[in-house]
Amino acid sequence: MVKLFSAAALLLAMTFASTASADPLQVTVTYDEKAQKKIEKTYGVREKAVIQDMVERSLRESLNDRVARVEVVIHDLTANRPTFKELGDKPGLSMQSFGIGGADVSGKAFDATGNEIGQASYDWTGDIIWADTAWTWSDTDRTLSVFARKLAQAVPG
Repeated sequence: MVKLFSAAALLLAMTFASTASADPLQVTVTYDEKAQKKIEKTYGVREKAVIQDMVERSLRESLNDRVARVEVVIHDLTANRPTFKELGDKPGLSMQSFGIGGADVSGKAFDATGNEIGQASYDWTGDIIWADTAWTWSDTDRTLSVFARKLAQAVPG
């Protein structure tokens, strides 16, 4: 039993080590003053981790290893469904509540020497027709995916 556990732990450690070394892209996400206030007051700071994950996934899918670092600025964002904080702050809300979401985002890509090699921005708001089938950040996620593709097009190579 101990050998099985040790083998599983070793395999898991090797998986994480190979993933970390295979993905050198550094992603920094910041929020301008308006978006920061909205996150803190309306959505809750815990949502930053969700947004960070969406940004990183979109950029990795679009850029692969063509850049070393990306700096992203969130200028505005709107959720499709209530966040945990909103549900706590407004008892009348439920996860069945929905609305139009979206985001306004910009960013710059840098090579390994720190030279800027591309920039892009994208601002999009969803359509109420699809909002009832959306998860909390559906339209923001779509905006980030399109932004990442636009940034990838701006990067040479």
